[in-house]
Amino acid sequence: MDHMEYGLEFCEKTLIPTIKNVVDKYVGTSYSIEKKGQGNFVTTVDKKIEQELIDRFQQLVPGSGVIAEETEAQLEQKFNWIIDPIDGTTNFINGLQYAVSVALVYEQPDHILLGVVYNPKDDIWYYACKGKGSYILEKGMVTQLRVRTFPPDEGIVVFGMPYDRRKTGKILDIVQKYYAIASDMKRIGPSSLDICLVASGKAKMYLELDLNLWDISAGILILTEAGGTYVQKGDLYIFGNDDIRNIKGAP
Repeated sequence: MDHMEYGLEFCEKTLIPTIKNVVDKYVGTSYSIEKKGQGNFVTTVDKKIEQELIDRFQQLVPGSGVIAEETEAQLEQKFNWIIDPIDGTTNFINGLQYAVSVALVYEQPDHILLGVVYNPKDDIWYYACKGKGSYILEKGMVTQLRVRTFPPDEGIVVFGMPYDRRKTGKILDIVQKYYAIASDMKRIGPSSLDICLVASGKAKMYLELDLNLWDISAGILILTEAGGTYVQKGDLYIFGNDDIRNIKGAP
């Protein structure tokens, strides 16, 4: 199939129902927890969701490869799925907000065709198709997303904490600098949902260190199709509108 065939209709009628079916199958079942590092966990639910999504997606797009958080194999095919089966596993374990993040890319990781971020806790879907806009599906209603332009010293800035505790001081120093251009600073949820907060105009920007493809690929398409952008400065990622490129005094 040509990559143009993987559009909004494919996303809404095939991809979203597939993800919903798999998540509903495993969330709510008993699970065990493995500790990968301080504050970094994986559950058997992560692994089961990821494997079944891989199996189903490769049936939907024959010959497609996979880049996923819990699967060692990272294939490079014409089409590749980038999957985070549970973004925010610590939140999931503790009954808080988490997400399932899925992107379909064509040939290169930055050529993102489709992006879906699902918030099962609130049953909210964010999704985008390259060149066709980004949307939120909530309570049966679909609304197109747009980033907001905030006054210079207003708006909520969202940030994440790094797994590497040696970088705690670095992110807190960055947060302190950005506080000058914010109404408030918030630590809210997993990275994919934080990007969607910016895309939906609820947050001014989102900051985090050391992100991976599965953390951000779907969110990047949702954000850019909503009129937003992102920059990477070393290990720091900043998601917002075009104003983020011209913030004085920021890192």
